[in-house]
Amino acid sequence: MKKLFALLLLSSALLAESAVLAAQWYPSVCKVKHYKTCKKPIEYWQTHFTLHGLWPQKKEYCNVPARAKILDKKREWKALPTLVNPSMMELLVTYMPGALAGLHKHEYVKHGSCLSPNPDFYFLTSFSLLSQLNNTPIRLFFLKNRGKRVQTAKIAKLFDKAFFEGAGKRVRFVCEKGYLTELRINLAGDIIPQSYLYDLLRQAKPTKRGCKLGKIGR
Repeated sequence: MKKLFALLLLSSALLAESAVLAAQWYPSVCKVKHYKTCKKPIEYWQTHFTLHGLWPQKKEYCNVPARAKILDKKREWKALPTLVNPSMMELLVTYMPGALAGLHKHEYVKHGSCLSPNPDFYFLTSFSLLSQLNNTPIRLFFLKNRGKRVQTAKIAKLFDKAFFEGAGKRVRFVCEKGYLTELRINLAGDIIPQSYLYDLLRQAKPTKRGCKLGKIGR
């Protein structure tokens, strides 16, 4: 696995785009969805932000075979070809609950294909950015306020404190059935595994706030 990471980090491919990092709070997701993974969630999913996707803006299905595009649109994700090596799949199961249902294939075919020709590179970049988010007081706020309704303006201010004044304006909050399920974080710049979330936020444009009040699942 270490050898794989070393090769990917040395890759000359750049993800020079404007993109959105979609980070889920899975306990909230499981309050409004009926996914199989919600029946037996692992501890990481319950205590950390998990990956929904990393989406380039205004581009989809780049250089994707027609059959793969058709399968994806039919949501027949498991029928899509295997994209990543076994070592990366181990990480996907931890960082992306939906990978057990083939979500990672959908995310790469539709979105990741427009950011990098290498699926492993795409997901390693996504994990790096997600880990940086999880290493901020924002995750601790979600843990401390599980089961409570919170104003998303407070979370935006936490982004300001964790990164820089105005960082919270780069975040869109998604709520479903009253639950705060997702943070959609605007990014811009050369998006690679070594990128700092701070820098990508700094270069990104502001977005609409989204929902103003949401309950944090537990």
